[in-house]
Amino acid sequence: MFCNKKYCIFTILFLGYYLLGGHLMKTFFTLSLLLYAVLSFAQFPTDSVIKNISKVESDFVYDETQLVNIPGTHIKMQPPEHFMVSEAIPGLLHPGTSTTVQVQEITGTSYVMIQQAMTPEHFESQGVHLVSATDVTMHDGKGGVLYLVEFTVNGFDYERLMLFAGDYNNTIWINANYPKSAKRILQNIITESLLTAQYID
Repeated sequence: MFCNKKYCIFTILFLGYYLLGGHLMKTFFTLSLLLYAVLSFAQFPTDSVIKNISKVESDFVYDETQLVNIPGTHIKMQPPEHFMVSEAIPGLLHPGTSTTVQVQEITGTSYVMIQQAMTPEHFESQGVHLVSATDVTMHDGKGGVLYLVEFTVNGFDYERLMLFAGDYNNTIWINANYPKSAKRILQNIITESLLTAQYID
């Protein structure tokens, strides 16, 4: 996963502070575990990234029969073609482009509360540039917000799609990271995949 470590730490601590209190203590613990996973799977593109990028399909068509359960969560989603399900992240992987899609759930908190905390000033204070914030509607009809963030690590430029979606009680949180050089091929299909995320009935 591509991760500006300072950004990851401050983002999760910020959310933990914002959400912490009483029964939301569990939420902060969950976010801390997410930080560990993000930093554990940090990786950087190599020459193989360019060689294998042609294996990414440029089209994405929603197919409910293609929804897969994300290990360790109560969430299912449709992966883009050639993406693999990973138990370790948990989420999706595309080794050819070193792209990771990490899926997490926040219980007892609405995405609206989180959205209020994720201001442009917050992102800028972490040395990360917020490109856009877009309200979205998931395939199951629930609302959400999709952030596009860009940052640089060791001279490499990356983008991250951050999705927060759900209802008044639960939030799906997905971080999708990919090299900015692969944006033209990856961004649209990853976005479409994220919008398929939903809780398992």
